[in-house]
Formats: sequence, C-alpha cells, structure tokens
Amino acid sequence: MNDQSPIQDDQPEPLDHREARRQHRQERLADPSRRGDWVAGLVLILLGVMFLLRNTGIFDISLKNWWALFILIPAIGALDRAVRMFRHAGNRLTAPARGSLLVGLVLLFVTGMFLFDISWTFFGPILLILVGIGIIVTYMTGNRE
Repeated sequence: MNDQSPIQDDQPEPLDHREARRQHRQERLADPSRRGDWVAGLVLILLGVMFLLRNTGIFDISLKNWWALFILIPAIGALDRAVRMFRHAGNRLTAPARGSLLVGLVLLFVTGMFLFDISWTFFGPILLILVGIGIIVTYMTGNRE
C-alpha cells in the first residue's frame, strides 16, 4: 500500500477548531428561528420583579391563578418567532409565520382566561372557532411554504 497518493484539489481544506466554531455560530445566528431565546429569560425576570414588588407591598395585585403567567413564556416566544419569520420572508405571512402567530395568540388567550378567571363555557368554543378559522385560512391561501 502506497501512502504517497496524489493530493486531490477538489477537497476543501480542513478548518481549525476555532474557525469551525465561528462558522457554526454564524449559521446559528443567521437562522431566524433561533434568535428569540432571550424571551424566556426576560419574561422570568419580569415575573420575578413583579413578585418581589408584590411581596414588599409596593405592587399589590392579587392574581388568583398567578401560575398562568408562566404560559406567557412560550406565548411571547411564539409571537417573537412569527415576527422574525415574517421579516425573514420579506414581510410575507408564510405558513411558518402564521403557525407561530396562531400558537402565540392561542396561548395569550388561554393565559388571559386563567388569569382573569373567565369561564370556559363561553370562550372555549370561541377559541375552537378561531383556531378552525386559522386552519381554513391557511388552507385556502395555498401558501404552504
């Protein structure tokens, strides 16, 4: 076996470790679906500040179902992703942007239902109707990119 095989020029030159990490970071940051990771941290900070102000007596709003505020984390994340996908597609409402928008709005709606202790008797069917309308609009536009 001969170890002196000719070097092929069509193979890319191997990258060093730092350059490979730099390229991976640039690809990750260029992906529009990955830029909203800070949303969860911001929501948690705001919730913590609100609870701290409530415990000190500065901010006194009694929320019966305060745990529903944690539903805001994925809701705001989905809405943020919808905006980023909309902008990335040249200000066009593509199927992924519509899907994220629908999920974000449904989660906001559910959060409001729990926070303000609104009966599901009336708003539950309205929620189902709105989701159905969203699905039909997506189907009728034919824009399933």
